[in-house]
Amino acid sequence: MKKIINLILVAALFYSCSQPAADTTAFDQGLASFEKNKAIADKVFNLFIEKDLDGMVDMYADDLIYSPANTNDTLTKADLREAMTGWMENFEVFTFDQRQYYPGVDENFIPDGSVRSYGVWHGTHISGAKTKSKYYSVTRFNDEGKVTTALEWFDVGGVFDQIEAQN
Repeated sequence: MKKIINLILVAALFYSCSQPAADTTAFDQGLASFEKNKAIADKVFNLFIEKDLDGMVDMYADDLIYSPANTNDTLTKADLREAMTGWMENFEVFTFDQRQYYPGVDENFIPDGSVRSYGVWHGTHISGAKTKSKYYSVTRFNDEGKVTTALEWFDVGGVFDQIEAQN
């Protein structure tokens, strides 16, 4: 009996080793897309810090869906330009520290090419007030590497409370 059990175990081992590995193509492709898009997201943040509005806005698709932190509405590329203009005009300096990027996933937990960004924004308002705000975003991209969806979360009111408290 012991020989039969051992024979079954050995046969099961050889059978399991002969099975093809699970298809990781979709996962690998999603991860490669994430890596490419992560570099684009990082560039967008850097263009904002450099106050290169035209360069930054050019990174977005014309049919952009933009959801800033201060509204539940979805806005357009023109709205994004207007909002970024306001931030750039009212702050002398921005830094985006402790940046972390993670892949977004689909319903099967396969990377879908989207980028989840975390970090801390530091700013110096034109009044001289210093601000700090934790930030989170989800960004999706098209095949041309343009941002198609930009969803942001941070405490907008808290930024202005910090400015008010220092002035």
